[in-house]
Amino acid sequence: MSKLTVTRTHGGDPSPFLRGILVQSLVNAGIAFDDAYDLAQTVRNELHDKREISSTDLRDRVAKLLEKRHGYEQRQRYEYELLNKPGIIVHTPMRSAPFSVGMLAHSLETCAIPPEVAMQGASNVLENLTQTGHREIDHKALRRVIYRCLHEHCSPQAADRYLSWRRFENSGVPLIILMGGATGSGKSTVSSELAYRLNISRHQSTDMMREIIRSYLSPQMVPTLKYSSFAAWRGLPGSVDGHKPEIEAPVINGFLSQFAAMKLALEATISRAIEERHHLILEGVHVVPTELNLEVGTHDAVIVPVMLATMKKGLLNKQLKRRGREKHNHQTSHYLQNLDDIWELQTWLLDEADKADIAIIENWDLEDTVRATLELVIGELMKRFPPEPDDERYLH
Repeated sequence: MSKLTVTRTHGGDPSPFLRGILVQSLVNAGIAFDDAYDLAQTVRNELHDKREISSTDLRDRVAKLLEKRHGYEQRQRYEYELLNKPGIIVHTPMRSAPFSVGMLAHSLETCAIPPEVAMQGASNVLENLTQTGHREIDHKALRRVIYRCLHEHCSPQAADRYLSWRRFENSGVPLIILMGGATGSGKSTVSSELAYRLNISRHQSTDMMREIIRSYLSPQMVPTLKYSSFAAWRGLPGSVDGHKPEIEAPVINGFLSQFAAMKLALEATISRAIEERHHLILEGVHVVPTELNLEVGTHDAVIVPVMLATMKKGLLNKQLKRRGREKHNHQTSHYLQNLDDIWELQTWLLDEADKADIAIIENWDLEDTVRATLELVIGELMKRFPPEPDDERYLH
């Protein structure tokens, strides 16, 4: 690959094309890091035989690719961010950095503020700072400007959500999201996106926990642990040559036997996060809030249980096939052969969640599911940390 130089359209010294710089500009515009990196890599590959490109041509190429992959709104955000790059410096105790409309809009979306409202609010903040002649601003003063702009230009509800979020962040109280659901419901994908948006570093899968527990508990001690959640009945007494034991609900009983072996580890993971005041997303089929003892952490953390679901059996079948193609998963045929058992387990999980008034979200679209989960989170936070606009401590 030849060295690519970016020439300045309106004068100035040329500079080398650096993928990392492009990634950062995309992240500043609110693009997820993995998506930004992938897009930057694509641009780099497309330009592999060029020796130079103008900054305008490069920007246009990136904008078109961004629109193709992520929609016109993301393209607008990227171009707006570039136009306003010189901007205002925001000072925090840790560092100073340029004010970013894209980054602010992204953080406002964390408060379950709709993307278009978040972008409008962030743009209003920039307009306010520009009109008042700010070249730099302290982060505490910036938060007060954000609250006022949201309240005056967007909606009191958006401002209240932001204020509750600020109260929560100032409290030091950990957020624990418990995401359950049967195989194929999309738990891993949704929880990963939530971890990114909420900046939560502790993201634990119960599948990994089961593998660890299997390594030190022999199959003789807990026979059901060696099987998938929906096939745990194979480890029950009376199961012979792949035939289910003659007991009531063998699929559910097998799963509960497996769950019992993991229960203490699940509760310990939650307790540890609460004790260390770390946010946590715990996801997996074994996250059954009705079977976990959560009383201890109720007052010391904000615990948000949610159950994901695929409500049509045919759709679940398609999702399992697609996951197999995308991840080259050798277990796809295993899943499809056991679709009836997966469906039976999901039915039980949803029934348990419904009895306990735990939110059930149909995972039809990733973005819609993430937003619905964020709505649940901010709803719980507003109960625990109701907005108090007259007390500016919460905007510090």
